[in-house]
Amino acid sequence: MTRDLGPKSLQVCYTVMKTLYIDNLRVDVAGNRDDRICYLLYPMQSAGEWGEWASKTYDVSVAVISGMDWDDDMAPWPAPGVPRGCPDFKGDAGAFLERLEKQIMPAVESALGISRDASRTLAGVSLSGLFTLWQWMTCPVFDNIISLSGSFWYDGFVRWMETHGVPAGKGRAYFLLGDREADSRVPEFRSVLIYTRKVVSLLAEAGVSTEFEIVPGDHYQYGQQRLERAFSHMFGDGPKAG
Repeated sequence: MTRDLGPKSLQVCYTVMKTLYIDNLRVDVAGNRDDRICYLLYPMQSAGEWGEWASKTYDVSVAVISGMDWDDDMAPWPAPGVPRGCPDFKGDAGAFLERLEKQIMPAVESALGISRDASRTLAGVSLSGLFTLWQWMTCPVFDNIISLSGSFWYDGFVRWMETHGVPAGKGRAYFLLGDREADSRVPEFRSVLIYTRKVVSLLAEAGVSTEFEIVPGDHYQYGQQRLERAFSHMFGDGPKAG
């Protein structure tokens, strides 16, 4: 079912935002509670202000991470470049995940006073939406994931997921895709709807609490509204779009 995503205005937030710099990364953090936090891997720094608003609106601490080498740090293994002619993906996700666990998360959670037994959610968009699921399949760091327009067309990913198997004890997973994303001029991107449905099916068959929504637009539209919809569903608070 396709859901409507109407325009929304940014509201004033009184949660204080801090900015941490870890090597080449910028991490905008806003703490609203110590028992749940969402990490958002975002391709631009512009989501920092939204993260501050979201922390207040959805009653969750938020850390927006930007500045990573997008095409390589979010890629789980080496693969041919897409679209054709682009540099190949190096597949540095393993190294980035280690940085996330050992450098970024300790710094963020120390700054915000996050408790050790807090609920942790990882959110991603496009390639980082792929990363969220890949890391969830390989380690127990995050309880829940949000994947918006995840790049599940990535070479070999669905085959890997089928053979790897879904670990037991996983929390909740939310997926969202625009209804025009499969209409891309790039041949590799046209499989994204089929592969997203396959991913969701594999998780559901393994007993994971999974939700998948199709909303209006192509890969680049309604970024803020899609984040709001995902946070509404994951955290159960605040406004729902549509």
